[in-house]
Amino acid sequence: MTGKRKSGMGFTIFVVVVLLIALAVVINVTKSNGSEAGAGGGAALPIKGYQAPDFTLKTFDGQAVTLSQMKGKPVFLNFWASWCPPCQAETPDLVEMHKKYGDKISFYGINLTQQDDQQKALDFIKNYKIDYPVLSDAEGKVSDLYRVQAIPTSVFIAPDGKIVELVQGLMTKQDMDRLFGELASTK
Repeated sequence: MTGKRKSGMGFTIFVVVVLLIALAVVINVTKSNGSEAGAGGGAALPIKGYQAPDFTLKTFDGQAVTLSQMKGKPVFLNFWASWCPPCQAETPDLVEMHKKYGDKISFYGINLTQQDDQQKALDFIKNYKIDYPVLSDAEGKVSDLYRVQAIPTSVFIAPDGKIVELVQGLMTKQDMDRLFGELASTK
């Protein structure tokens, strides 16, 4: 009986240690994502309710755009690549939304140029008649900053610079219209 009890206790200790390690990992991940209690206000994280991380990127024709200089007006960011089928499917609706809401919201496409071909991106812009500025994330720094894991990824930012919605993946036209309508009414 002593042998069974020792091995049973050893297993129990093993399970407790594994659970404690798992708990420590969960706490660390939660803190690194900014989800701990009381967080919010001033931190810059790519999470709903937080300040949008600031960046400066250039358009394909060389004009610098800095996010923090746009405070006071709602901003929409859309991370995409020319080879991405959901991006291709979503773009005509985004162009239409820009026509509808472009006077109230600053629209910016962010091409993942590090993972794309610049000429294909330019062809994409021309073919889809994108009439809002498209920024080149040639080094992947902004997509890393926003923790883009799937494309398209869309970020809706209120005039105060806080993220009001973050959508990974394809949006329906109805979702876009609702989200753009809500963003356009933020003050």
